[in-house]
Amino acid sequence: MHRLDTKQIASRSGSPRVAGIVIAATLLCGSASQNPANAQVSGGPVNAGHYASGIAPTALRTPPLNLASLNIRAAAIAKSLATACPVVPYNDEAAFQACTQALKEVKLPLLPDIAWGGDQPDKQIKKRNLTHFDSQVFQTMYLPLYTFSGRYSVEEDKGSHSPVIRLEAYFRNTLPTGDYPYPFWHSADKWSAYETSNEIRMYFNPKGQAFIVTRDAAGSEEQRGPYVKAVTPAFDGNWQWKDANGVAQPHVSLFSSRFSAANPNLPALDQSYRAFALRIRDSSCLNCHTPSNKAQAERLTLLQTPRHAAAEINNVIHEIKNGEMPQDDVGLRKDIPAEERAAVLAAAIAFRNKLTAADRWEAANAAK
Repeated sequence: MHRLDTKQIASRSGSPRVAGIVIAATLLCGSASQNPANAQVSGGPVNAGHYASGIAPTALRTPPLNLASLNIRAAAIAKSLATACPVVPYNDEAAFQACTQALKEVKLPLLPDIAWGGDQPDKQIKKRNLTHFDSQVFQTMYLPLYTFSGRYSVEEDKGSHSPVIRLEAYFRNTLPTGDYPYPFWHSADKWSAYETSNEIRMYFNPKGQAFIVTRDAAGSEEQRGPYVKAVTPAFDGNWQWKDANGVAQPHVSLFSSRFSAANPNLPALDQSYRAFALRIRDSSCLNCHTPSNKAQAERLTLLQTPRHAAAEINNVIHEIKNGEMPQDDVGLRKDIPAEERAAVLAAAIAFRNKLTAADRWEAANAAK
């Protein structure tokens, strides 16, 4: 596997690397447990704008949020993520794989569909340039790229008045290139934003479900430790590639990372995806639905890899049927011949059918 070349730089804090997490067991004990909003941690209340270290073993699913329940929710999420994905050396492949597997089981309070990207605090939520994801794709392909210290804070977004949980987190920037869902280094600015980010923010709706998750560099560097800045490969315009051993990459975006090797539906599924991918390429769909976001969509949908396309296929079919896709460079409906639209729709439905068959086989054989 090709691993990103690196050079050593120091973190701004200059503090030594923290190999694990410290749990303050008294966070929600005694009087603090009766009023979590006043719980004192690290010299101040949980909602004081700095990170609290500590977590109570409480359920992630709680009633609609108020300040007290938001603190409880934050504590539980912080513990779950720090337990699954603790701060370790950022090139630790075994830790990354363990984190990925653990997050397949963790129940985070996410909506089925969420938006992800840089925080852009100067914009209203609806105007932020974010990427639409199925929450399980996000949780198992993107979230494992971060390590979590277990520290957090809570606040309210001033524009939308949405409750926000801020989680101290650091990006794994020196993994093998195939561990990233696509080449984040296609944009130097995007790669830098990932490397310098030090927190994950979750925005919650009134029912206590996160509908937007963002990364930002406005958090603390205290737990980062010495950091290794990656020198990335040149981006050649390809979102998928083969490594020196002829293995398709990025492997995390392939069906092999979602389905077991014994699934008899994989060959037909792969063939149906390829047919679908060719159809949407010929119809110019991939001009918009790739990370480069040429149309500058405020809510980008990605289709450039098997797992990204699989997660969005129901939405794709709906939009093709309703004439909402494809669009031109300014976001207006693009007219294509009726037979071409029918061919794209047929390829999308065939792909969904094969995907459904593969999912059913996995479900039927999970306990065997």
